[in-house]
Amino acid sequence: MGDTDRSDLADRLRHVDSLLTAATDMLSSLHRVLAEVHRELGPARREEEERPRDAEIAQLRHEVEQLREGMASRAVIERAKGVIMRGHGVSEAESFALLTDLSQRTHRKVRDVAADLLDGPPDLQLVGSRPETVPAARSRNGRNGDTAVRTLVTSGDSTDPAGSP
Repeated sequence: MGDTDRSDLADRLRHVDSLLTAATDMLSSLHRVLAEVHRELGPARREEEERPRDAEIAQLRHEVEQLREGMASRAVIERAKGVIMRGHGVSEAESFALLTDLSQRTHRKVRDVAADLLDGPPDLQLVGSRPETVPAARSRNGRNGDTAVRTLVTSGDSTDPAGSP
């Protein structure tokens, strides 16, 4: 190999070396740009990743609140069933059937019917198979109407709740 060949080879190697240096510099610049992009987009990406979790947490909180309300409602309903069972010698299933039937016929929630039974005046009685009402009463949930349920009837007779035929 002659001096010219060596000189050409050295020139080529210098050229390759300068290309490699330029490529290394470009890669280094790209790494810096990518690092900056990650720094800028990182919080946005985290927020985007957290949004579904936030929605799930909100949904779980709502579900917990519903479960708490359900537990509170159940306690009121269970107490009302006990009052009906004790006062009229019916089974648990029959007392619940009375509450749900009355709830459906009066278009009120079972828990509200049960609460009215528990919070009702001393004249509140259970004596037949259909609800009887008294005029101008206000239900526990504050609804006004011409009537409010005050008596459940557990048999088909039309006995007066006060005891007179």
